[in-house]
Amino acid sequence: MEYRVPHPMQAKEVLASLYPDSSRRTLKNWLASGRFLVNGRKLQREDEELQEGALVTALETFVPAHLPGVSILYQDRALIAIEKPSGLLSVPLDDEGPHRHALGLLRAWYKTDQIFPVHRIDREASGLLIFARGLESRERLKELFKEHALHRQYFAVVEGRMSQDAGAWENPLLELPSFDVIPSSEGKMAVTHFQVLHRSAKYSYLRLVLETGKKHQIRVHCQQAGHPILGDKRYGALENSIRRLALHAEKLELIHPFTGKSLSLHSPLPPSFSSIVPLKIR
Repeated sequence: MEYRVPHPMQAKEVLASLYPDSSRRTLKNWLASGRFLVNGRKLQREDEELQEGALVTALETFVPAHLPGVSILYQDRALIAIEKPSGLLSVPLDDEGPHRHALGLLRAWYKTDQIFPVHRIDREASGLLIFARGLESRERLKELFKEHALHRQYFAVVEGRMSQDAGAWENPLLELPSFDVIPSSEGKMAVTHFQVLHRSAKYSYLRLVLETGKKHQIRVHCQQAGHPILGDKRYGALENSIRRLALHAEKLELIHPFTGKSLSLHSPLPPSFSSIVPLKIR
């Protein structure tokens, strides 16, 4: 994206014109990350005076803001999207310290308690996770999840060679007092769509789309299909060759609850998958 400065103005005014939906903090983070150029050189200060005719360029690829424990993929006034690593909780359990879950890390980084969870992914999984900024944003985002008005896509490596190329798993799931999840007529309906991307001698590589978002939904559905997710000992896996659950939240698409614009977020497969995932589907 390029912007020709129409008259003398400070850099922060130019950036606000380029990204009217982004907060000042977001723009400052992007500035520090080297996203913006002015006449081909790196723009370094938001208070720099830019002259009429100066060409400001916003790079499509740049180093995103990073805080210990997670990477920030996107942020604006309404929400923050992060890349959660395997092993980190989405939200606290009981008396977990603030640095042992993604919510605590974000609240500490932004120095505010006005960041709220609207969904979660399993501790053992990795990938895209979004948080609301402010109560109104929380309610609007929760409504999107409640109405399933978004696209949530995962990648998984499962044990064995699946016979079907594509289809859907649909059954009610119930959480037990032990926190395990089982198929049960007393549970709530869960629907997962799957597509086999590739088969090897030992594994099948799946793209999965959630129609609903129940706890452990993908893991239980894979188990019930006779193909537990690699590394998922809890739900029947026999192998753990990469020492983690081979499940990654790779894509999330939604209509922004305030701007009405389409927002598509993507998280690449983590490096730990490289030893088991063929190059052609990474």
